Amino acid sequence: MHMWYWAIMVLLILGSIALLCSTFISVKKNKAQDAERRKQSKKGKRYKADQGYDPEEEEDQPQGKKRRSSGQNSSVDSAKRSSKKRRQWKIILEDLDTWQKYSFIFYDEVGIGRAKRNDNYEKYLPLHEDGRVSKQHCVIIQRGDCLYLMDDGSKNGTYLNGILVDRPTEVQREDVIGVGGETRLEILRILRESE
Repeated sequence: MHMWYWAIMVLLILGSIALLCSTFISVKKNKAQDAERRKQSKKGKRYKADQGYDPEEEEDQPQGKKRRSSGQNSSVDSAKRSSKKRRQWKIILEDLDTWQKYSFIFYDEVGIGRAKRNDNYEKYLPLHEDGRVSKQHCVIIQRGDCLYLMDDGSKNGTYLNGILVDRPTEVQREDVIGVGGETRLEILRILRESE
């Protein structure tokens, strides 16, 4: 009887070790996939289909700088653009620590980062005071009737109301965008040009 007890204990211990190893391998694999996604994002692949969001499927695809490949598609895109009038957005952000307000009027996107200037975006908010903000940290983009916040391959992540943004997430008035170390930007207003 005593022998069976030890045999069962050894089997339970071995099963627990196997379960821990498989969990560890799964976590490590997920981290590797996240690192690969961030690496691709840093290389300019801002939109990731594996995050459940494919801008190619959208009818009103933005015509932002450096995001469109040249060729036959550009003539089709310009035909779509001319047949559909694009409307402007206005967003007002306020830094919750300095009380400084930032206002942008744009069609497609507002980039946020540490660089003093960035021509990859239609409009750009430089936050060079916070050393933990990446050069291209995050971007607010329009899709249809909504604005979305996307991390743009930042080192320290982008947060919306304290939650890490890992896919395009809709933003609304009074939301708080967290970037870098301590920078928090509240969305005071979102306005869209009427038709």
